[in-house]
Amino acid sequence: MQIKLNENIKKYRKDMNLTQEELAEAFGVTVGAVSKWETGSNVPDILTLMQLADFFNISVDVLLGYSMSSKNANDISDRLDNLLHEDKYDEAISEAEKAVARYPGNYKILTSSAYTYHVVSSVKDNKDYREKAIELCESALRYVSQSDNPDQETFSLKYRIATLKGRDNPEKSLEEFKKVNYQGIADISIANILRMTGKPNEAMEVYTRVLVSILVKVLEYATGIFMVLVSLDDIKSYREASELMDWYITIVDATSLDKCENSYLSKMRIMGLIFKALVLSCLKKYDDMEKCIDSALEIAKKYDKNPSNDFAGKIKFWHGSKDYHTSIYDAFGVGAVAGIDNLFSIGQKMLPEKVIQKMERALEYWNKIK
Repeated sequence: MQIKLNENIKKYRKDMNLTQEELAEAFGVTVGAVSKWETGSNVPDILTLMQLADFFNISVDVLLGYSMSSKNANDISDRLDNLLHEDKYDEAISEAEKAVARYPGNYKILTSSAYTYHVVSSVKDNKDYREKAIELCESALRYVSQSDNPDQETFSLKYRIATLKGRDNPEKSLEEFKKVNYQGIADISIANILRMTGKPNEAMEVYTRVLVSILVKVLEYATGIFMVLVSLDDIKSYREASELMDWYITIVDATSLDKCENSYLSKMRIMGLIFKALVLSCLKKYDDMEKCIDSALEIAKKYDKNPSNDFAGKIKFWHGSKDYHTSIYDAFGVGAVAGIDNLFSIGQKMLPEKVIQKMERALEYWNKIK
């Protein structure tokens, strides 16, 4: 066990941008007293300790720096994991209960025990265990500063609390999920709760938002990995890049409504075709390369007659309300034909020169037919 009171008083004082003089004034003590607290030559009395913890908005345990050795905490955590994997649920609960009673202010113990109760509550559908898991997660939030990544751990704990509440209190769970729904990360959980609580229209709208998000992420993923593969400049990587674009185009085609020629998916398909053409140029498959560029140009011309980046009613499985519209704003270009020009210029800025040279045949063909 280690006590780091003096270090923590200094740390939290500085975190609040206070001088020793300002802290001394706040507590009605001398600057010398604060100095002795921070050097460890003297310690505050118990009442002052409690007031300091409240002032810094932390627990007394955190202020003291009370902690068991990380080895012991890891040993207990590993023990709990092993018991769960061996399906020894009653023994795991017993061990978690003893660990929390012995180390109530240790973040590692609290989170491992919360996970234990969570798992067993799911296996046995035990409401009491779910409530205990929630209680431990809430306790862990008070000690999250002990973790290596407090911001990420705070989010994870709040997400788990929302998940645990979903079984017995879906309305409260929905409220909690909405609090942590950064960039739509909890959308699926929110949609599931809406579905289970008899709100199909609201659920379908959120599911629609998820679908659009997935499509956009597919574009980002495919573009990023494509650039890495072609940069490797070898036959195996070129072939994988070509297969990646086939996969990408298949997803776009499977999601597009028939004869829908003026949606964001039109531009996604154009991008897939041009990227495939570029890698086919590297593979010296020039006939197939030209077919891809021809197809891209045909789609681009149709798109430019009535351009639109809206998804509403233009993709399969769309269930957004009449007032729900999702448009994407990108760097592709206002027009699709101009966007293809942008794609060729992007490659010249982001890819190695030796790869660009292998793609010149595609650029030449594009300049010839556009």
